[in-house]
Amino acid sequence: MERGKEKVYEVLRQRLVGGQYKPGTQLKEEPLARELGVSRTPVRTALRRLVEDGLATADAGQGIHVAAWSDWDIEETFQLRMLLEPYAASLAAERGDEKMLALLRESNEKMAQAIKSGGLHSVEKIQAANSIFHRTILEYSASPRLRAMLETIIDMPIIVRSFHLYEKSELEQSLHHHQDLLLAMQARDAELARQVMQLHLRMSYHRFMRRRSQYEDMGAPD
Repeated sequence: MERGKEKVYEVLRQRLVGGQYKPGTQLKEEPLARELGVSRTPVRTALRRLVEDGLATADAGQGIHVAAWSDWDIEETFQLRMLLEPYAASLAAERGDEKMLALLRESNEKMAQAIKSGGLHSVEKIQAANSIFHRTILEYSASPRLRAMLETIIDMPIIVRSFHLYEKSELEQSLHHHQDLLLAMQARDAELARQVMQLHLRMSYHRFMRRRSQYEDMGAPD
């Protein structure tokens, strides 16, 4: 039973992350249950989790709808990160200490292990390690202004859950960027840290948009 609930959740989550449903689309239990060949209970559970994830919204008397993460929302989020986070990386390279390096190293090790082991919950572990890595750099930039501007978009739900669309080779490429960033931090090379972070985010942007486009091309169900 639990396995069935998890499968329904994964199917619906991938559809929402991939943009298969337009923002504002109502997600109705009965049609989804019929389409997926399950009872309404696992669908109801999955929809609640999607609301908790920020991928859907629930309004009293209005049902559950796809959250309005438009293409512009995604574009703007990436552009802001590409402008601001490389600067945060350069500051962290100058201001960070051994504790920062240890945190970055540990998050890379956890990410590498999750990619290698795979399994049902590997993506959640990869997401968690990725979040710690980027938030550590932001914290050690020691810039309250940067933190105020970036901390609300680093873990933007539609971006975070894009990991579910990536292949293993793409996750490994992202990890390699993290490892290069760690080397730049160890060398206290602010300019290298800035350049690697910029490359990392630009690659992430193009990878996400390609995967999103491929998933949309699959078409939404009637």
